[in-house]
Amino acid sequence: MSDLDALVRAVLDRPDDDTPRLVYADALDDLGDAGRAAFVRLQVEAARGEAWESAAIRARCFRGNPGEEWWNSLPELPHGLQWAMPPFRRGFPAAVQATDGAAFVAAAGTLFDIAPVESLELLSTPAGGVAALAACPGLARLRRLVIRAGLGQATALVLLNSPHLAALDELVIGAALTSAQTARAVTASRAFRRLRTFSYRDESQGGALVSALAALPDPPPLRSLDLQGNRLTPAGLRRLFDSPIAAGLESLDISDNHLGADGFHELIVRDPLPALRRLDAMRTGPGTAGVAGLAGQPLLRRVRVLNFGGNALRPVVGTVLRAMPLSEIRVLDLRDNRLGDEGATQLAGARWLTGLLQLDLSENDIGAAGAEALAAGHELGGLIELDLGGNPIPSTSRKALRDRFGDRVLL
Repeated sequence: MSDLDALVRAVLDRPDDDTPRLVYADALDDLGDAGRAAFVRLQVEAARGEAWESAAIRARCFRGNPGEEWWNSLPELPHGLQWAMPPFRRGFPAAVQATDGAAFVAAAGTLFDIAPVESLELLSTPAGGVAALAACPGLARLRRLVIRAGLGQATALVLLNSPHLAALDELVIGAALTSAQTARAVTASRAFRRLRTFSYRDESQGGALVSALAALPDPPPLRSLDLQGNRLTPAGLRRLFDSPIAAGLESLDISDNHLGADGFHELIVRDPLPALRRLDAMRTGPGTAGVAGLAGQPLLRRVRVLNFGGNALRPVVGTVLRAMPLSEIRVLDLRDNRLGDEGATQLAGARWLTGLLQLDLSENDIGAAGAEALAAGHELGGLIELDLGGNPIPSTSRKALRDRFGDRVLL
């Protein structure tokens, strides 16, 4: 066994310990593989912090991201399993996708000798295999479980009450098979009590999960709640905000729910989320009024990540945002709107941009004037990434952006 193989073995034996991973990175440096060594160190550092901090953003935007050589070096997985995308966690391949629970059960005996797997995505959960999956000791190694097609009440009752899911802190449930009854089974389960990150889709029923969450007298220590595509209404948001679970939420995703300005009114007048640091509101239809209504609210002085992508926001929103007190914002996502040159130019003059680390203005009909305003923006020097993809920016303006931001700008 080579020294490098011995270090990989140490990572497999102690998957929760960062020390073997960092020693492995040092060994990669000694072997001349500085790019992969930097990637391992950066992912380890990012996992210790928050998603809006510099390390996490640099990890997401890592310019030396694994190329063909890295992908080709990934270990071969047992039948029925493949690497999820992206597969890396803390520098090592750790996220797998299984056709169903039976494939994972069959592979569990050898899987954890191949890689320090901690994330499992199930493409399907046939009822006939759920009991065997719930009884599989390999579940004890999972921190994250994704049930892509969703699940019904009976499956949830068996799988999510498995005693082997004690280490699980993130659960993602898709929409296809999910029902109103599923929500109650999930929120009453053993696994749910320990979750810190929860994502749930119920596109057909809508509102069932909010009712189940609001009814919990002693909710789990959730920090992140993703309610994309649940047909939420302003009244549903009100119920959620009035419940005990809202107090600890640091991240809330309400994307793909047509809430309109009325939905944002609940955030504006109530300030119901004292711990909130991230708000994702893509395709929620706030309009200029909904965005402008946030001005002066305590919420904006706490939030580090703000996502208003896909809302057809007009150029005037650039002026609105420029005037807002957003000095604590580190990530601003305005992709797929209609800011145009006027909106981009206004935004480029905002003084609070000095603290911004990541800005997404892709697909905003920004041309030469807006691009050159951004290239000249005095407050944008701290950006780790500026995404301007999908905009009709001419070559001369692209050069100005490259001269200013180098490979930090995406065009």
